[in-house]
Amino acid sequence: MSSDPYAVLRALLRAEAVRSTPKPETKTAEPPQPRPQAQKRG
Repeated sequence: MSSDPYAVLRALLRAEAVRSTPKPETKTAEPPQPRPQAQKRG
């Protein structure tokens, strides 16, 4: 067992970084839906 108490935290951060990184190849995926514009209050 690791004696580093932050090893699990670093592993979770690495996993989240990999998961949230956009993939370079998106040609086969569906095009993203356009986001609706926020209405301006006047």
